[in-house]
Amino acid sequence: MKKAAARAAGSDLFPALAQHQTLEESAYRDIRRAIVGGRFAPGQRIVAAAVAAAAGVSRIPVMQALRRLEADGFVRITPHKDVVVTGLSPTEFRERFLLMAALEGLCVREAAGKITPELRARLHALQKEMAAARSQQDAARAVAADSQFHRLLWEVSALPQVIQILRNAWDRGEYYRVIMHARRGGFARESLAEHEQILKALDAGDLGRAAKAIEQHRMRAMERLEGTT
Repeated sequence: MKKAAARAAGSDLFPALAQHQTLEESAYRDIRRAIVGGRFAPGQRIVAAAVAAAAGVSRIPVMQALRRLEADGFVRITPHKDVVVTGLSPTEFRERFLLMAALEGLCVREAAGKITPELRARLHALQKEMAAARSQQDAARAVAADSQFHRLLWEVSALPQVIQILRNAWDRGEYYRVIMHARRGGFARESLAEHEQILKALDAGDLGRAAKAIEQHRMRAMERLEGTT
């Protein structure tokens, strides 16, 4: 009975594992999603045996997934095999945002000839989605649209290694962004204004100005995050 109850509870937290997909990959995706979503907070210990029991699998694929997450910077594994969700120090915050500013600017500069009317329409639609979510004080919805907005700009660059670095950096900061927006009373008004500057530059076909706008947006976002977390 206890095992059945644990598996039922685990099916919510670990949906891919519960569906019996490739175990290591499923464990990686589910645990990463739980960290990004704040269900495992920075500093919290993850017990591999408990995760495995909840998902109804052996401990081996869970530990393999945790080692991948350690390589990505999401967890830290001690010599005694304790697994802790990593936090970010002020110095790490700054370095991560400097990295993202540089790489996001690079993605935009590499998008010459790829910013189609369809892409710009999607970006404008996401901007409207963020504004609507903010007006309804739905920070989670606004943050999700914000993520899509930025990922579209990364993906148009067709630089897969850069995109992977940005995804990891972005996802590691997701918990902090949600907390920041919640403490500010909703999605940041300044973010919407900065997005408008990016969109205006893209609409004008000025990728250099768009790249500078996104770099400034990223650094100002860092300042807002530092001031509210």
